[in-house]
Amino acid sequence: MGWHHDHDFRVTISGGSVAGLCNAITLRKLGATVTVHERVPGPMLARGAGIVVQRELIQLLEENGAGPLPFTTCRGRRYLDPDGGDGVLQDMPQEFTSWEAIHKALRATVPGECYRADSEVMAVSQAGSKVSATLGDGSVVESDLFVAADGSGSAVRRQMLPDVEARYAGYVAWRGTLDERNVPSDLLPFFDDRFTFSEARNGGHMLAYFIPGPDGAVTVGSRRLNWVWYVHVGAAELANVLTDKDGTRHRSSLPRGSASAKAVADLRARALREIHPKMAALVAETPDPFLQSILDVTVPKTLFGRVLLTGDAAFVVRPHTAGGTAKAAYEASVLARALKSARANVDVALQSTERLQLEYGNALYQYGLALGNRWSRDRSTD
Repeated sequence: MGWHHDHDFRVTISGGSVAGLCNAITLRKLGATVTVHERVPGPMLARGAGIVVQRELIQLLEENGAGPLPFTTCRGRRYLDPDGGDGVLQDMPQEFTSWEAIHKALRATVPGECYRADSEVMAVSQAGSKVSATLGDGSVVESDLFVAADGSGSAVRRQMLPDVEARYAGYVAWRGTLDERNVPSDLLPFFDDRFTFSEARNGGHMLAYFIPGPDGAVTVGSRRLNWVWYVHVGAAELANVLTDKDGTRHRSSLPRGSASAKAVADLRARALREIHPKMAALVAETPDPFLQSILDVTVPKTLFGRVLLTGDAAFVVRPHTAGGTAKAAYEASVLARALKSARANVDVALQSTERLQLEYGNALYQYGLALGNRWSRDRSTD
């Protein structure tokens, strides 16, 4: 593969989510020996729910013989006014999938012996062109390249860039999914075959679309209806919102099923006041809505010797950009291409990768900011 031929090129990846798996797939294809360490012991739980299908991800799957990725489609968009009515229709075909479906397609492409569950990277250190990673069980693994794909709360980012803080964007995303067979018959045709948007009266907006069902099923009747509602929450109020039904305060998101009954009741009441009646009805019908606070993380660098930050461990971009999984796939492809063309010169390849990551990450950050400002302007203070 053009590394120094006297040894194989070893890569350690921290994090077995989308970014970690994308990197594992592209680097294995180059001929590197790759090990993914994922701290979660069992199967990965669905974080987000629905995701708009992005070209970068499809390309990565196709080029590496992965997939197929199940997806649903719609013919167009429906823009609703909070006051009601049938809204404005616009032709715009789109494809949707889910976080689980993406993760499953990627995971199936990485052989079992390359993936270590219940294995957490605690710290990294370097000597020359070797990186040593200390694992939770005290053992140390050595590699030629260490890829930190350990997510938005990245421990490796904290170690390398202790001054970088996540910035709260001033709003949260409430999310929910409803199995199609549980969607009331008066709501179903309204949402079918459409990507539906509703402005909210006091700023923010909600959107809804169908995604594959739990087992990737996309036939009518077996899909899921997925919604996201961006809601303003003041910084002072955020701690309350992130406190679950048992009184435990979460760092940045509430997993499915953990929101308090009061929080869900408040959300449903707010929906009746703020959004289109059909959207409010959808919120009322959804069991276990869950929540993520919207955070921005930008980094001045992604490369530290032979340690590279990627995915949410580098830049965390806002979900309206629909850019998180696309960015993970893009970064993994850029790294593999750079290593392939630079051949034995790994460090040159890593520097050009960093340059592209910073450009792409900053551009997505600015785009997310612009979208967020446009959508989430708090009209209650106007």
